[in-house]
Amino acid sequence: MPAESPKPTNQPKQPKGFSQTFARKPARSPHGLVPGRRVWISLGWGGGLAAVLALGVPLVGSDVFDSEDSNEVVAAENIPSSPTPTPSLTPTLSPTPTPTPTPAKTKAVTPTAEAVIQAPPVVVTPKASPAAPAAPKQTSGTGSSGSGTTQEVAKPQVRTAAVAVQALATRDPGRHVCYRAFVETLGWQSAVCDGTTAGTTGQEKPIKALNIAVSGTNGTAATAFVHNPNSTNGKGHYNADWKGAVDGIDLYIGSSKNSAPDMLGFAINIDNSKQVICQTSHVHNEGWHNMGCDEPGGENLIFGGTLSNDLWLEAVRFTV
Repeated sequence: MPAESPKPTNQPKQPKGFSQTFARKPARSPHGLVPGRRVWISLGWGGGLAAVLALGVPLVGSDVFDSEDSNEVVAAENIPSSPTPTPSLTPTLSPTPTPTPTPAKTKAVTPTAEAVIQAPPVVVTPKASPAAPAAPKQTSGTGSSGSGTTQEVAKPQVRTAAVAVQALATRDPGRHVCYRAFVETLGWQSAVCDGTTAGTTGQEKPIKALNIAVSGTNGTAATAFVHNPNSTNGKGHYNADWKGAVDGIDLYIGSSKNSAPDMLGFAINIDNSKQVICQTSHVHNEGWHNMGCDEPGGENLIFGGTLSNDLWLEAVRFTV
């Protein structure tokens, strides 16, 4: 038979009020002020949740959590409308030519360093420009066969006394005389006509030669009187015989050579029984002399200038 439970002993009755119970046995933490296990568990879960949130926000902004449809859309946008051929870095022995499609507008791709090193250099050979045709040469004269075209280069015509008198007689028919002087260090001057001065005054430059031409007088004749370095009487001498020329032809007296003697004077006439030629001359240190004319008939003459071997002729004027 089971034993009977012991009968409770007589215990004092507990007070019914809270204050009485606390006064009898006050409550306190078994470990002092340290938090319990539940507090530590709550703090651990809170820290883990904060770490998950901190890592999840950047991933949401990236493409990691994009949907599969979004990846397809991006891939479709990056695909060009026509394929772009990719050059092969390994050369082949017999490449097969293929038509080159026109690539669509795509972003420029920067080649890698390996491709730049291995790619063969492209040598561009510039096309030679056509040479300009050589300018045709001009030759003088005409060909012997008469075929072809040759251009004769005409020398500029010197305006001598004859050229000047012919032009003057064409404009004004009648009697005319034209002339020009060869002056030391200056050379031949331009031709002048009918009383205009030829030569220089005040420059102490002697005349070396004269060029004379007439029209309407049946020609003229003249000779030069020049300096004589071997003179014993202090006078010059005639260095040449008389020279004559018909109308419109050049007559030269004196010499234009560098070693030619200075002209001191001249003698001149015209071959006409009714007409005369007149002159006046400018002599060094003496100035202009009076005008003098030859006698009609053609056999007389007129002298101009000086006979002194120490002076020289500097300028002249002629009229007919």
